[in-house]
Amino acid sequence: MSSFERFLAVRAGSRKDQKTLRNHEVLGASADARGIRVAWMYPDVLNLHGGRGDLMGIMHIACLLNIPCEIRRVDTLIEEIPFDWADLLFFPSGDLAAVPDIDRALAPRAEAFRAFAERGGMIVAVGSSGAVLAKKTTFHDGAVSEGLGLLDMEVTQRTNSFGDDLWIETADGLEVIATQVTMADVTLGEGQAPFGKIIYGRGNCGDGREGAQTGSVIFTHCLGPVLTKNPRFTEWLIKRCASAAGLDASDRTLDDGQIGMELAALEDVRTFVNKKRNGEIHWKK
Repeated sequence: MSSFERFLAVRAGSRKDQKTLRNHEVLGASADARGIRVAWMYPDVLNLHGGRGDLMGIMHIACLLNIPCEIRRVDTLIEEIPFDWADLLFFPSGDLAAVPDIDRALAPRAEAFRAFAERGGMIVAVGSSGAVLAKKTTFHDGAVSEGLGLLDMEVTQRTNSFGDDLWIETADGLEVIATQVTMADVTLGEGQAPFGKIIYGRGNCGDGREGAQTGSVIFTHCLGPVLTKNPRFTEWLIKRCASAAGLDASDRTLDDGQIGMELAALEDVRTFVNKKRNGEIHWKK
């Protein structure tokens, strides 16, 4: 059975009413084998721009790397968050309008989030969901919602939307190519590191910086779904999760042949974006 066939077997063995998706059986791993554990935060609320595909991207790359992986849904805002179980809390992209409700629900657990990150647990938020990790979000009607403050950044809603390709280089030298659709500007506090620098696109507010990162807490505008489109980035994230779990995955590396389709697709997008950069294609913004 090929690696992709194993991934398909994981999907085929799942049901919509299941809270957990695991690949242990198809990898031939013991049911209690320690792998990476992902908490899928509020999938029915944060359901824009291919969030489900991002989680499937994690599972697919975990199968390619032969790493046991378990994904558990956290469906409701009143549900317990499995801080003691998870290695990654993943917030897919959601509507900015949902942020105040999430902020209010998570405020009493702010210290638990901080402790989770301090022990090396990964927290990743994509798109507008990054506002949950910010200090505050200001809406165009003047309303303010206080976030978890895990990243020193502020989000300000605009009255107009922006959408385009997004191409960045992360601090670890990874290239990530995705898309950005946003109705908010992100301002980083003094000393707050971005997640990456812009090669092409707008990023936070057109200042050459994209997203934010403090240790194991990451926010990025990159959509796509980004983890399906960028397997090297997903590999990097999985290895960070493995480290948080106390596992040594340093000898696990994706072969280019395993991800040939994804790499070819990225090259096509890179060629297209370079034409825009060179003025060969005029993109109306």
